[in-house]
Amino acid sequence: MTDIFATIIVTAAQAQAARDAAAQIPGGEGMFAAGLSATGNAPATHYISSGYMPAEIVDALTMCAISELPPDEAMTDKGLKPCVPSAT
Repeated sequence: MTDIFATIIVTAAQAQAARDAAAQIPGGEGMFAAGLSATGNAPATHYISSGYMPAEIVDALTMCAISELPPDEAMTDKGLKPCVPSAT
């Protein structure tokens, strides 16, 4: 398969399982590291990976809703903002 552009958002409870599944596919290491929350503050309630990735990862991890919206609109549509923990 080829690489495709995708944005995948998983709940914090599913993040480690998604990381483990993605890491089993070449090119899937290090996914789901960016946290999201409704307020933009920690703790993260969801994790996101976005960009070109092997189609096998998309097939393996997108077992539910797929949005055709751009990533920023898909996040806003679900009431999420990037989670940026304070440096203090």
